Amino acid sequence: MKALSIKQPWASLIANGIKDIENRTWKTSFRGRIYIHSSLKKAGNLPNILTEEQAWYITSKVKEMPQKVDYMPFGAIIGEVDIIDCVINHESIWAEKTNGVIVGNEFHTNRDTKIIYNWVLANPVSYKEPILNVKGKLSLWDFPKNNF
Repeated sequence: MKALSIKQPWASLIANGIKDIENRTWKTSFRGRIYIHSSLKKAGNLPNILTEEQAWYITSKVKEMPQKVDYMPFGAIIGEVDIIDCVINHESIWAEKTNGVIVGNEFHTNRDTKIIYNWVLANPVSYKEPILNVKGKLSLWDFPKNNF
């Protein structure tokens, strides 16, 4: 099955059904179930990397917003999720936006604008026991089911 390496805390937020978008600078035509791999690097401490709207959403979903991501597993397969779409400028609070205009079925930007693709995710499952000590890779990569 395919896997995607994602920095913490984003990986755990996806696995726990809080974050429904993964932002990438490349689009994917892949649709289906993937493993969520938490990379060895973290994106930062949760309170410092969230917008106000995202912080409010998390606090409405969980009792306390964690101040640190140190308790989250790193270098591990922590769950599964379905990729159901890949779009630009999704309405989700988790979607990074790209400046530009849609003309017909095409998205047009300035030459200097980096397009951010919003991978739409659904049906997350967080593993009670992560598969530890898994080295990640760039892009979508294969992780054999018989590894656990």
